[in-house]
Amino acid sequence: MNLPVLITGASSGLGLETAKVLAAENFPLILGCHDDEKAKAAVRCIREHAPGAEIELLDLELASLDAVRAAVETLHRREQPRLGAIVCNAGLQIVDRVRTSQDGYELTFAVNHLGHFALVTGCADLLEAGARVVMVSSDVHQGPRKSMGFPAPQWRDPRELASPDDRGAAGRDGRIAYSTSKLANVYFAYELARRWGERGITVTAFDPGLMPETGLSRGYPAPARIGFRLLAPLLIRVMPIARTVTRSAADLARLATAPELADVTGKYFTGAAEVPSAPESYDQDRAAELWRVSEDLIATARRVPPVERR
Repeated sequence: MNLPVLITGASSGLGLETAKVLAAENFPLILGCHDDEKAKAAVRCIREHAPGAEIELLDLELASLDAVRAAVETLHRREQPRLGAIVCNAGLQIVDRVRTSQDGYELTFAVNHLGHFALVTGCADLLEAGARVVMVSSDVHQGPRKSMGFPAPQWRDPRELASPDDRGAAGRDGRIAYSTSKLANVYFAYELARRWGERGITVTAFDPGLMPETGLSRGYPAPARIGFRLLAPLLIRVMPIARTVTRSAADLARLATAPELADVTGKYFTGAAEVPSAPESYDQDRAAELWRVSEDLIATARRVPPVERR
């Protein structure tokens, strides 16, 4: 009997398409979403492809550590709480201005890394030998050479990454924050693999490629969004890093469940291929520091009133 797969950001894009693949393969699903209407629409969409799909909805707002903690508590209260896999797919990119999470942390770092860190570590006791964690990263963490000119990450003390400042007013700064958060995803995956390897839990990082069909460009100005959508079919044909969301979803579902990958851990995949991640992503000191600081940031957030959104 298959154990449930928890997918974050499951109401649209890559998360939804991955859920459809797994539902067709008879895997029970837990869809982590923060918009109730979109979540219900996702369930209807999945059941159009797999009428008998077993689906649960989990209220999950990664921008709030209180909300993540509540989601973890909900998972623990399930009648059969064990999980077969967690697919950390949700992500955002901000290009207009500095924004903060409900805990006062820079929003890109908070959602793309810190919320997922809190979710996965909070579910440690729900994952047993054979379970998997897949972090959806991106080749933007490798810099312009691998990402068709996308700005390279700029790593610094994780406390600084979490602290909003006057950066982010320009689109380039928002994209740097995004690529840096994707490097954080790889650090977390590798450190998690080292810490949980003895428990028989495998952890991988996944680059889905450039998917013009998804909504990651929603933060860009309207002309850019429209152009990106209209040019999507052409981009998929001519750009080496571009893929359809259907293709990437099949590769992501495979990482989360395929028997032939049951023992693969601490690795990075672009699509279906295991490839090296960026040289700096193998810095174990940075990964360990990110883990320690993430724990501290979560502990601090529990003592500090949330910052009001503007």
